[in-house]
Amino acid sequence: MKSAVLSLALLAAVPAQAAEAPNWNTEPAPSVLVNLSEPAADEVVVVINDNALGGNHAGLFAGKRLLDPAGSYVGVRSEDKDWPGPSLADYARYQTVDGPNIRLYRFRLQPDAFALIEQRIQASGFTAPLFCAVTVQNLLVGVPPFGSIESTNWTYPTALAQTLDTLTRGEPAAGVCQKLDASPC
Repeated sequence: MKSAVLSLALLAAVPAQAAEAPNWNTEPAPSVLVNLSEPAADEVVVVINDNALGGNHAGLFAGKRLLDPAGSYVGVRSEDKDWPGPSLADYARYQTVDGPNIRLYRFRLQPDAFALIEQRIQASGFTAPLFCAVTVQNLLVGVPPFGSIESTNWTYPTALAQTLDTLTRGEPAAGVCQKLDASPC
């Protein structure tokens, strides 16, 4: 019974507008101010699209490298022959097709910790739909400053954001949370 309720809840969380997302080759990008600096060479940025119950998507940049588990960003954007490749600002703007509730969690890592994240990204394989947040969360497990994050078989973008909130609040915060205009969350 619990699994049936969970299944229904998951289906309800799937964005109903996904099939109606604008075609970025023919329609203008959503009118949203995106004023983000690109990730530093030692920075991990977790991007949370929180425009539906439970959130719509989670992705991660490690420096310039993007991990978009179960995402459509690269496939859709690469249809534009003039697209220069992934960037944080473009990825964040792409997420706004669902709405403006996008949060970015930024963390500067020590060299060994950053190298471990890069290795995990390189070793990551296929991510099934609805498991983007699981993939992102499990990439962070055991890597400083993410020591409080536990491995999981299931989570959703909003829950991952709540976990990351604990690392970006208070003193000393391990990172920062930003909105699309670079203001604090």
